[in-house]
Formats: sequence, structure tokens, C-alpha cells
Amino acid sequence: MHLQRSLLLPFLLACAAASAQGPRADSTPAVRTLRTHEITENSLRKSDDLITIGRQTAPALVISRQSIQLAGSRRLDEVLREQTGMAIVPDLGSGNRSVGIQLQGFSSEYVLILIDGQPMTGRLAGNFDLSRIGVGDVERIEVIKGAASSLYGSEALGGVINIITRQAVRKAQATAGLRYGTYRTTDANAGAEAPFKHNKGFVSVSGNFYKTDGFNANSEYLKEGKTSPPYTSISGQARGQWRFSDRTSLQARVRAAGRTSDMFRSYGVQPFNDHLREQDLNAGLNLRHQASRSTTLLARYYYTGYDTRQTVTLQENGRILQENDFLQQIHRLEVQAEIRPDKLPVTFIGGMGGDRQSYRNPGSDIRNHMSGYFAYLQGEFASTEKIRLTAGLRYDGNSDYGGRLNLSAGARYSPTSWLSLRASLGNGFKPPTYAQMYQVFTNIQQGYTVIGAHNFAEKAAQLKAAGTIAQIWDNASLVWHLEPETSTSVNAGITVNTGSRMEWQAGAFHHRLKNLINTEQVGIMRNGQQLFSYINIDRVVMRGVEAGWKYSITPNLQLSAGYQLLDARNPAVTDSIRQKSRRYQSVRTPDGIRAATTKDYFGLPNRSRHMGSLQVSWAHPRWGLGASFRGTYRGKYGFLDVDNNGYIDHYDVFVKGHTILYFSVQKTLLEKRLILHVSADNLTGYTDFLMPSQPGRVLMAGAEWHFFRKKDKN
Repeated sequence: MHLQRSLLLPFLLACAAASAQGPRADSTPAVRTLRTHEITENSLRKSDDLITIGRQTAPALVISRQSIQLAGSRRLDEVLREQTGMAIVPDLGSGNRSVGIQLQGFSSEYVLILIDGQPMTGRLAGNFDLSRIGVGDVERIEVIKGAASSLYGSEALGGVINIITRQAVRKAQATAGLRYGTYRTTDANAGAEAPFKHNKGFVSVSGNFYKTDGFNANSEYLKEGKTSPPYTSISGQARGQWRFSDRTSLQARVRAAGRTSDMFRSYGVQPFNDHLREQDLNAGLNLRHQASRSTTLLARYYYTGYDTRQTVTLQENGRILQENDFLQQIHRLEVQAEIRPDKLPVTFIGGMGGDRQSYRNPGSDIRNHMSGYFAYLQGEFASTEKIRLTAGLRYDGNSDYGGRLNLSAGARYSPTSWLSLRASLGNGFKPPTYAQMYQVFTNIQQGYTVIGAHNFAEKAAQLKAAGTIAQIWDNASLVWHLEPETSTSVNAGITVNTGSRMEWQAGAFHHRLKNLINTEQVGIMRNGQQLFSYINIDRVVMRGVEAGWKYSITPNLQLSAGYQLLDARNPAVTDSIRQKSRRYQSVRTPDGIRAATTKDYFGLPNRSRHMGSLQVSWAHPRWGLGASFRGTYRGKYGFLDVDNNGYIDHYDVFVKGHTILYFSVQKTLLEKRLILHVSADNLTGYTDFLMPSQPGRVLMAGAEWHFFRKKDKN
């Protein structure tokens, strides 16, 4: 079963006014700082996407390249784990290899992962594995919280994480770096870029090699092996651009990555070997044209493919216990347009397109296909610097589930230079995944089985005839063809700048999901483990508040903190307890079984009510020295419903509240050619066997060399 958990992080808004294409004058964009680095509207522009984060009135966060480097982060999950309101969620079903993200209570399958505005694929039990992506060539990371389907599509019910790679090259340079540390972790990067033909074009290439021995966070039960497996990852990326004229340009990019993992595990009986191979390929081609002074057009094609094969065999006789063979491919074509009419304080951005997705059945060469189509339009009104209004709509269609129209609206009001108010409303739509509909999966380590909802009756009958199912419960009658999930998100917030040294932010959010697809136990296997399938839940509500504070003690020393309070629950559980429903009517306490009350319901599993973060950053440019100390807190969260009463109560299994501390220091030498870096993650060495992907103390050290002409060093 897909079980999730969380970590934490500092919260910030990147507030920017509407982007300005062409020579038309606009109001001065708002400026916000992220740690010690300025973020402006111009810095948020992208050459291969007309959609910018500055158009969003929903809560937004921009993580700069400088922040990533100072923290010593190597993979995408290491960057996001420190951000307020976001939590790392390992997937136990894939052997803890898949590390996803939870955002304002939304689980990983509702958070859209993009690279340069195009969706990545390859999810295991809903998780997109963030550790697949190195951050050596990342220019910045943009995060939008809450339903963002108006511009980004059907998978963005919970938010969007957009990884932005190198956008422009103005000088020839190259880098090479190497880091080494705990668990024999090796991280090597190399890259080069150069303009050509008098800056009419450029090319940029980069590569990464990453290897780790993994670790065991569950030595009490796992006698031999690792909870987080060893793996080797190699990735490469190339990007190029050519300007046919001042008005027309062509961009192309390709990214290829592969990862292999071999491990041995023994829980005391039937030791086994586990082999995993993953490959993914992403390629894009974009043609941008300035049709007129007020109109910009962009046409783009994108391909993404993900192929994985996992084989689990018994060590003693080589018998195959489990095979997972999965292939997913997406071809997408899209046309965008931005129109900024002269003499009018409005901007329109719209687009339309479609995609073709194919899936290969596990253990078969048969492929299933699904087609999608979409069209969207957003308008923005900004007559003064004080007020900005946005409204948008998007239609998403699906070959299997038809279509749905999603709406969004937002407002930002700045009555003074030091005060800004914002509010946003968004809808989302998400059809079921192939795995939720058809996949049959048995977890060898835990012994449970999951059957897709659309073929549950057929596959359950086959397993029962084979003698592997002991009992199917009455609630299995609720397993039927799944309905698409829909969501409505409301966000509101305030930002106050008390001079140039202090800023604080506060916001509230309310997310309502209808037809949530939930993994639910519907029976018992012969080995005593659970049988699961998928059922639509009528509604789920996630609401809470976030707050952030930042203070510049000196120009070189900055202190920031963030906090999130989250209440995530299924109202149907509370209603059923009140109505004394047979399934929810009791709880098992240390003193025996008693009648349940509504106070016994803790909320949705794997979600902490309290999360917080603290960061101290110091930089001295003249000395070429910088240091960062960070801490994240995550309150306790429900892990397992041990009495099978259908919800997490106060007597079930919980992960304890915990704090993780980080420290890093960076020194620049030899006229900015050499950068030395030392980092320490999880300073106290905190671990918990219920957190299999949380390592103990990790120490890393490394160096990076920059090759450039002396006159270009700045």
C-alpha cells in the first residue's frame, strides 16, 4: 500500500506583476527577496513558455540557484524537504525507492512536476520520485500551492513544481565539480555552455553522476540490507537556441537519465534480492515568434518516456517472487499566445493542444492508450500598481472520461508600499490513473496485494480460486468504476514589509476534494496480510494557515522562519461516528474496545498538524564566504490503522514529532574560479524505523571549478 509521510520548509511568496513583452511600458513589478537573492518579474521570464509564476495570485515560492548551492542540495527532494508546508513521502510499495512530495496536505499524486513547463512522467503508486532529478543544472524552482488547473492542467489539483533549467547563455564557460561523503555518496557534475554566431544562438550541455550505498533505518527488524537502497544514477542534458531574427527563435532540449539499483534484504526469513532499472527521456522543441508589438506566439512539442523494470527473487533458489514492468510515454503538442493590447491595462494568455499517452501492461507487450485535449484562457487586469485582477478558464478532455471546465480567479491589492493582500480561487480535475484502474500489485516485503478498481471482481476471483485470498469484506461491493476527482481551492493572504529589513506573511487555505480516490482494505490474504483496492470518497477537506517571517539583522545576515497548521480529514468519517455506523462505531484502547466519539478521529494519515522551519543565512561577498543553518520540525502524524476501524484514531501507530537540523558553509577562491563546500545534514542523527528514507547524519565535502575568461568572471 502507498503510505506517505512528510518533512518541512521555509515559506515565501514570489509576488510579481504582469510580465511585459515587447517595448510597451508597464507598472514597476513588485520585488521580493528569497533569502539574500532578489526575485523580480524579469528574472521569472522563460524563453520556452509564456506562462510565468508571476501571473499567479495563489501562494507561490521561488527557490533560487544561489539558495540551492549554499544549502549543498544534490537532488530535488533535498531542496524541497526544507520548505514550509511541504513534506517528503517515501513509497513503501516500491521498496522505498520513490520519494515524493506532499503539499498543503495534498498527497504526491496531486502535485504536478514540470521541467521547463512540460510534465514529467513515471510515477510509482502515485509518487513522482524527486530523487531522480539532480539540481546541478537547475536555474531555479518555482512552486505554486493549491489548484492550478486553469493554466497547468488536470494533474495540478494540489499544486505545481516547475524545475527551470538554463534559459540564456551570454558567455562561454564551463564547470566541473565533485562531492563525496557519508554512505560513500559520490556526486559529480560537469557542464559547458557557449554562445555562437554573434550571440544569435547558444548551446548548453551538462551531465551528472550520482552513487550512494544506501542505508538501513530499521536495523531492529531488517537484519540484512537497506531501507533506502543503494543506486547509481547517470543523467545528461543539452539545450540550444537559434534566433532567426529579432522576432523569431527556435529552442530545443533533450534530457536522458538512467538509474540502477541492486540490493539484498533479509527480515529473518526468505532473504531475497531486489533489482531495479529505470530509464527516462525528455525532449522538447519550441518555436517562438513576436507576431506584433502586442502579440507573442509559441508552438511547442514535447515527448517524455519512462521505462522501469523491477525483479525480486529468492536468494536460496532464484525463484521470482515479483516482477514489475512498466512503460509510459507521452507525446504533447501545444500552441500558446500572449496578447497585450496597446493603451489597455489588460493581458490575455491562452493556449490549446493535446497529448497521446500509452502504457504497457505489466508482464505484457500489450499497450493501452489514452488521449487528452485542452484549451485555456486567462485574462489579467492591472490599471494601477495597487490592484491586479485575474480570471481564467480551462477545458480538459479525456478519451475515457470526457471533459470538464475549470475556473480560476484571483486578486492582489496593495493599498500602500508596505502592505499587500491577495486572494485566489481555483478548480481542478483529475481522471484515475492506469494503476488505479487496472494494475495488480503484491508487495513482497509486506505481503499485501492491491488490485485496480476496474478489474477487481475478475482478478479477485482468480486469486481466490488460486487460494491466496482468505476473505473479501462487504465493503468490496463499493469497488466500482472510478469517477474523476475534482477539487476547489481557496487561498487568502497578507504580506507586510516593515521597512527594508523585515517582512512577514500570513495566509489561510481551504481545499475541498470530491470523489477522492482512496486506497482501502477490502479483504484479507491467506498470509494474514491486507487486500486493497480503490474507492471514491465523497469528499475530503484540507484547511489550515501558513505564516512566514524574515528579518535582515545586517545586510549580510538574515533570519527567517515558517509555520503551517493543517487540518486534513474526511467529513464522512465524523458523520459515520455520530450516526454510529457499524464500521466506525468502536476504537481499540489499551483498556479494551469502547464506543467511538468524534474526538477519537485524528484526521487523514501521514499528515502532521504542525510543521515549522527556521533558517539563518550569512554571506560576506568580499570574503567570498557564506554559511547557512536550517532546522525543520514536523509534528506527529498517523502511520497505520492497527485496529482496522477505517480511520486513524489516537490509539493507532504514529510517527513521533521530530526536528532535523542542517548546516553548510561555502568558500570562493582564486578569483571565483574555485568553490569549496562542506555540509552536514541531520546534525543530531535522528532516525525512526517508520521513516525508512530518513538517513542518519550525512557529511559531504566537495569542490567546484569554473572555467571562464578572466574578463568574464563577474
